[in-house]
Formats: sequence, structure tokens, C-alpha cells
Amino acid sequence: MRIDKIEVKPVQNSLNPEIMFEMECFIKRKLEIPLEITGGIFSDDNMKIANIHELIHGPDKSIELSAKDWKDYGEEKSIIKVIAQLNRKTLDYIETLRTKNEKGDVILTIDLFVKTVISETCLSTMLLINPNAEVRKQYPLLENYKDAMLVAYQNKKELSTSYSNMWILSGNGGPTFIKLQYENFKKTVTIPSSDWIHDYSPVFQIGKFSVFEYLLPDYIEGSESIEERLNESINAIKKMEEHITKGEWNDVIEDSRPVWELIRKESDIKDLLKRDGYTEDAINDLFGYTDSNGNKHEGCLNSLFNFASKFHHKLDKQQKKVQPDIKASKEDAYLIYATSMNVVNMISKKMQRLSK
Repeated sequence: MRIDKIEVKPVQNSLNPEIMFEMECFIKRKLEIPLEITGGIFSDDNMKIANIHELIHGPDKSIELSAKDWKDYGEEKSIIKVIAQLNRKTLDYIETLRTKNEKGDVILTIDLFVKTVISETCLSTMLLINPNAEVRKQYPLLENYKDAMLVAYQNKKELSTSYSNMWILSGNGGPTFIKLQYENFKKTVTIPSSDWIHDYSPVFQIGKFSVFEYLLPDYIEGSESIEERLNESINAIKKMEEHITKGEWNDVIEDSRPVWELIRKESDIKDLLKRDGYTEDAINDLFGYTDSNGNKHEGCLNSLFNFASKFHHKLDKQQKKVQPDIKASKEDAYLIYATSMNVVNMISKKMQRLSK
């Protein structure tokens, strides 16, 4: 078996991002049949990013596995399609590598392992000969079988017999009739930048999602340090995600409290941002400030915390008046979830950067 050409395309109308590899294969006609294809997809820096998890083959005709004879059946072209399922983290990784590529191309290597059944069966070219009287005298046994005929080998000539049980088979120089063969193929495919932008990005909804990897810091329990509060915030994000899958929107917002506790102690957060290069004005916009007259000005993060608290606090700010229940909707929960996730991501990344 050999593979001449591989075409790659995004899978349309799939819930999960998937890439299809359509391979033009050539097999020895009637003598080999590919049974299974497995393998993986590797990025340009040799990082495995996906498994080939499914073999699609649906020929509109039967496939024969025959014995070898004097004929040369030649090769038969077959189109085999395999699918690699991606995820958001994988796409984010591909996008990162693509920005480092001089042309913005996506370069993938497909590493295939093909299991093929091979026919080692040989067809003996045998002929039936009607013995004459003299031959019958030499073989007395034939006298007991008046209609018996002799069997003879005839090389390099097509076998033709009207007897269905005269197709004599043997192994190809041994006792093996059929064997399984495993082959490895590696092919590199390049998806041009223009194709990725116009054909793949819209299908995969690239740009409509974000991937976050948080720093899990060491901390002393009970210290109320920024490290401890960050760890509690990361756990809060996980709880929020669990409630999102259940559609419990008010619980999503209520679980965000540790995130707001993370930034409530402003001094250490402000110090972190200053060391990362934030100006005083930028920090004030986030956390607010008190002017020279003693007037307090709310920052955007404080205002969002006050907004989130309305969904689970029964009393107003002065705790003098009972507030009506606010039933959160999906979009409300996602607003607080997205904000919380970005706050945690921002602080986590800055801590990670400054710790190096």
C-alpha cells in the first residue's frame, strides 16, 4: 500500500472542531485490503495535538481478497478519510504557533499506522488430462475408475476448469495463507494562512473563545495571602463551571464571591499591578480611589462586585431595606463568570511573570 496525496479540510456542521484528512491510497488489487488506520496529528514543533479516532470507508463495491496466479492485477486507487478531533486548547496552541510561522501557515504532520490484510495464497495452475489406454496400463488404479482423469501442473497459462473443486491453493513459499501487515506512514501537510483564515477559522469559531491556564501557587493556609486567595478563586471558577453545566444561574453568581474577595484587599493587588508596569490612573480605574476631599470613587471591578452581590444579598448596602429577589438568567451568569475568569487569569499571569 502507498499513499500519494493527502487533502485536509475542516469538518462542517460538527459540534466539536474536527479536521478531515482525505487520502489517496493505492493498494494491490485483490491482494491487500486496509482494515484499520490509527495514529496521531503533530504540530510543527512535534507536539501531539490530536488522535485519529475514526476510519471512514464506504466503498460502493465489494472488496475481494484473492489468491495469486499468473496475472498481474495492478493497483487500485482508494479514497480513505480519517478524522482528528480538536478542542479549544488545541486550537489555541495552533494559533500560537501560527503567529510564529513566517507566513502564518499551519503545518501539521499526520503519523499513520495502517493495518492491512495481505493474501499470501497462491493458485496452482493445474490441468486435467484424459489418460489414453497406454497410460491406463501404467497406472492399474485407473482401471478401477473408468472416468478418472490425471491432474498435471501447467505453468504460465491461465487456469480454466469446469470443476469447482479443482482450484488448488498453497502458501507463497510457506504454510502462511493470509497475514496482517502493519505499516507506518508520515506525511506533512501545510494549510496556507489564507485558507486557515477563510476556511477554518469561521468553522472552528476561532476568536469566539478563550483558553486559560492558571498558576497554582504555593500558600500558607489561613494566611489570607494573595496566593491563598488566588487558589480559592481558581476553585471558585471550577464550581461556577459546574453550575453552568447544570443551568443554576444564581449559584454561578454566588460562587464568584472568592474572586471578589481576591481583589477586595487592594493593597497587595495594586502592588502587583504596579510592579508589572500599571500606572496609578490605570489602577484607579480598576479599583477606584478616594480624592483629596475624601470622596470615594468606585472602580469598574468594585462596581461589578456590587452588581453581582445584588443576586444573593437580601439587604441593600446600608442593610436597612430588604431587596426583592433577582432571578439570574443565563446571560447574567455568563457575564459574572467571564469577568471572574478574566480577573483570575490576569492576576495569575502577572504573578507567574513576576516570579520568574
